[in-house]
Amino acid sequence: DTSQLPPAARSLPPLLPPLRNPSSPDLPPPPNITVTPEKTEYLIGDAVSIRCVAPWSKERMQGFQFSGTSGWAVDVRTAKRSYTYRFNITGPKDGGSHACTYTVINQFRRPVRSQESKFIILSVKDHPPQPTLALNSSTGVTIEGQPLVFLCTAPAGDAERRFHFYKKKVEVTNWAKLTSGYAEAQLQVAKSSQNDTGNFTCGYDEKTEGRWIPSYPSQAVEVLVKEPASAPRLGVEPPSGVVSEDRPLRLTCVASRDDFRLRFGFYRNGAKIPPGQAGSKTRNAGNSSELLFPQSPRSFSGKFSCEVEEEVGGTWVPSPQSEAVDVTVKARSQLIPLVAGCAAGAATLLLGLLLVVCFCRRRRGGVHWKGLHNKDDPSAYPMAYVNSSIS
Repeated sequence: DTSQLPPAARSLPPLLPPLRNPSSPDLPPPPNITVTPEKTEYLIGDAVSIRCVAPWSKERMQGFQFSGTSGWAVDVRTAKRSYTYRFNITGPKDGGSHACTYTVINQFRRPVRSQESKFIILSVKDHPPQPTLALNSSTGVTIEGQPLVFLCTAPAGDAERRFHFYKKKVEVTNWAKLTSGYAEAQLQVAKSSQNDTGNFTCGYDEKTEGRWIPSYPSQAVEVLVKEPASAPRLGVEPPSGVVSEDRPLRLTCVASRDDFRLRFGFYRNGAKIPPGQAGSKTRNAGNSSELLFPQSPRSFSGKFSCEVEEEVGGTWVPSPQSEAVDVTVKARSQLIPLVAGCAAGAATLLLGLLLVVCFCRRRRGGVHWKGLHNKDDPSAYPMAYVNSSIS
């Protein structure tokens, strides 16, 4: 699998597996192997040359084979008796033991591979450890127009460092403000937009022996920039908006979403209603808030509205205010005369009806009393007079 080979090795043509001569069990002697430069520890980016030299023999050379304990191997076809394989150190995987062999064509015109050379060991210094990346919003969710602040922190160390920030593995170079030191760097975006949504990482280069060695990248931080909240909706009870001053008035403000921590404000004629005014009580539940006046204050008529604020990264961001609702509070003095007048009118009407009924009943009965005066005793009046009057 050539995908596991160093870049230089992948471009070299492979050889057919060599065949051993069954009549000659002894293999050709091992080649001599050397490495340049010789270092106790190699850095990422170092250029390394491994030279393999086959001893002189009558057999014709076919090529060399190089291999490493990390799993890579390469065959080189050449008629020369030496070959130098070059590559750049890209990481710890290029370290470990390395060896080479060579292949010759024997007298039977069969390829025979030599004994393996001695091992050379390359010790490679690893990448600097990964930094940590933090965002000013603990949830990674913010609102368009709010600032974004990224903080990239490297492990403690005295080496000189330079930091980089990446969005979707592409370095960010067009953002507003970058402040950096040896231990950490901060990237600030004054006003975020929805285009800033994505996964972010950071890394740093550490100066070692005059060379900048890149660190491992940080863990990714996901950023989601949402559009600003729309205006809340204000409801009033009674729905007509007309209430007596001794009756309760209830205002309910409903936010358009509950993605963040919320707080509510109620307004009358553009001025914010302070908590507890006129004995009012507030109750919050989910994405709504209720303001209740047990007894509507006198002269409290006006245009009412509400506002919602969202806590984003430690900052309270207000939404637009709701549409205004008209509320009319009627005083009790305007209602009492009306009620009293209605009651008096009803009583007069009832009395008149009773008088008419009595009068009609007397007319239909036809009874006439004679001979009685104001002070006469009706019990002494002769019944004959009564009968004669009826007849």
